Amino acid sequence: MLNDLVTVGRVRRPSLGVRTLPVGPELAAELRLATPSGVLIVQVLRGGAADRAGLRGGTERVYLGNVPILAGGDVIVAMDGDPVVDQGDIARIMNRRRAGDSVKVTVFRGAQKMDFNVVLGEAQDLR
Repeated sequence: MLNDLVTVGRVRRPSLGVRTLPVGPELAAELRLATPSGVLIVQVLRGGAADRAGLRGGTERVYLGNVPILAGGDVIVAMDGDPVVDQGDIARIMNRRRAGDSVKVTVFRGAQKMDFNVVLGEAQDLR
């Protein structure tokens, strides 16, 4: 962070460029996922790091109770070998990275386990 402050005058926070939903055993069973836990990508932000790396968001509208979500996206299960079971895990991993760093993201796409090298983008300041 100090290097960012000195060189660009602000802290450049890393971004994966996804909107996610935590997956537990019940949701995994309901959605027929290949893994009992992880983080479901419901949306990949256009032009973001995940989009550039080829990660996929949801494409099928389903309802959790009365709440619609987009299912069918990749399920993140690890980043750089560290397990991911919820968004807090992603936040902890991202706190150790900078915009421009490369991370290995392990996902399930359907029943297939896949690795993607993702060059992290910069989180946009939402003022």
